[in-house]
Amino acid sequence: MRADGRAWLLLMVMAGCHHGQPETQPATPKRSVRCAPAVTRSVGDTVELRGTIAPPPDRDAQVAAQVPGRILRVLVREGDAVAAGQEVARLDAAPLADEAAQAEAARDKTVAERKNAEATRARVERVFEHGIAARQEVDDAVARADAARAAEGEAGAAARRAHRQVERAVLRSPLAGVVVRVMRRSGELVDGTPATPVLEIADPRRLEMVADAPASDLVRIARGQAVSVTVAALPGATWTGVVAAVAPAVDPATGLGTVRVTMDAAADKPPAIGLLGLVRVAVGAPRAAVMVPRASVRAGEAGGLEVVVCGKEGTAHVRRIVRGAQEVGQAEVTGIVAGEEVAVDPVLGVADGDPIEIAR
Repeated sequence: MRADGRAWLLLMVMAGCHHGQPETQPATPKRSVRCAPAVTRSVGDTVELRGTIAPPPDRDAQVAAQVPGRILRVLVREGDAVAAGQEVARLDAAPLADEAAQAEAARDKTVAERKNAEATRARVERVFEHGIAARQEVDDAVARADAARAAEGEAGAAARRAHRQVERAVLRSPLAGVVVRVMRRSGELVDGTPATPVLEIADPRRLEMVADAPASDLVRIARGQAVSVTVAALPGATWTGVVAAVAPAVDPATGLGTVRVTMDAAADKPPAIGLLGLVRVAVGAPRAAVMVPRASVRAGEAGGLEVVVCGKEGTAHVRRIVRGAQEVGQAEVTGIVAGEEVAVDPVLGVADGDPIEIAR
């Protein structure tokens, strides 16, 4: 019995010691984070505007018929290159040709009437010289001859106008360029006004970005400032240029003013007309700034902006920042020192104090 008691007591002591030991918590796994260093670069203040690629106003034209009628044939298609004065479409000119023939006949009739009136005047004047005709007869003959000459001039103008109408049945390109759009097809009717254009032709060798700027940005933009242009549909491509024109007034309904930017696209394939793009206008003198990848900047929980600093000890540190000038893929920030690394992937879901493993 004494041996059994000692064994029981030993089991109780061991159980008590085991029960008194604190339970260990499992360690939080480290999260793999890709980081990038903050760098110092020379930047300037910029204004970002969104606009549309377009040719200059004098290098874009909508070709419309000057006479009403039915389109007989459209001779070009979208993308075709055309020369200035080249025939691009033709209307049915038969009705106009008939009107021209009628006008010519009317002119010929007035020519005959004018010759007859002049001959009559000459005869009356000779008779008047011999004292046979009265002065009134001479005056009447002169008046009839003058009226006949006037009628001939009027008929001649009508004939020339009718022939010009026939010539206007042929539509010609007013400039050298490329057919951008074909708005009417063969067989369709046009009314002879700009309301029914047939083609749009533009010169793609000179392009502009046309953007609307709010008043707060418009006052900072001036003609001649350097710009860079990017197009979302053409990633990786950037065009340089300058501000060509700034609207002197703001639309009171929208509060916006138009800014036109001339693009230098001579050395590269020009972007298609009508594409949407982003214009960055340099409005300040260059200065040294700390830049981080734009992808590293996230919205803070209490408002404002923040980044996640990748600590060398393997801990994430959330730091509030103020964003300044922005460039392609980079953003100026204050609150970060050059050389510090910030998280770029992932950015969301990393909290302050989280253990991280910096991926290289």
